[in-house]
Amino acid sequence: MLIRADDDPQGIFCLTKGYVRQYTISPAGNELSLHILNPISYFPMVWAINGTPNVYFFEALTAVEVGRAPREQVVNFIKDKPALLFALMSELLEDYAETLTRVEHLVFSDAYRRVISILIYIAKHFGQVHKKGIIVNHRFTQADIATLVGVARETASIELFKLEKAGLIKYVDHAILFEDLDKLAAEINSVPLQS
Repeated sequence: MLIRADDDPQGIFCLTKGYVRQYTISPAGNELSLHILNPISYFPMVWAINGTPNVYFFEALTAVEVGRAPREQVVNFIKDKPALLFALMSELLEDYAETLTRVEHLVFSDAYRRVISILIYIAKHFGQVHKKGIIVNHRFTQADIATLVGVARETASIELFKLEKAGLIKYVDHAILFEDLDKLAAEINSVPLQS
């Protein structure tokens, strides 16, 4: 655990290796993964820039390497560097756009589409080009997928099985192979919404 919710962070972290999960826990005790940070990511930036209290957990998903610097030092460093500010803003806006898409799917979609949406997110952020498509070598468990889409692990398992049976995803050891990401994305619109 790098940062706990409601803790006053001990500085701004820079993730240089590995993956970190940002999540929240509902009053009922359910976890919802909000974002998975990959290198090079800085966090918690909302706290750093706006002084907003941190309400999220940041937990290493894999072995990680991070640096940490005092908030004031980092903020003062970036204030007069337009190129750096632009790069940070671009990254934050891309994350924001993806978050809006995820929220849309969480609110309007059934579990099947929600799982597809998060698989596309995973492929885009963690996938590597492979001779047969896109491969994600990090092992995302059914529980990981469930917390990313806000469903029970059993529900995620059922939907993942449907996708595997349809040939839209394949498991190779602990990796996920996406042979045709466009076909997977098209599946979101081809399935009628269930009432």
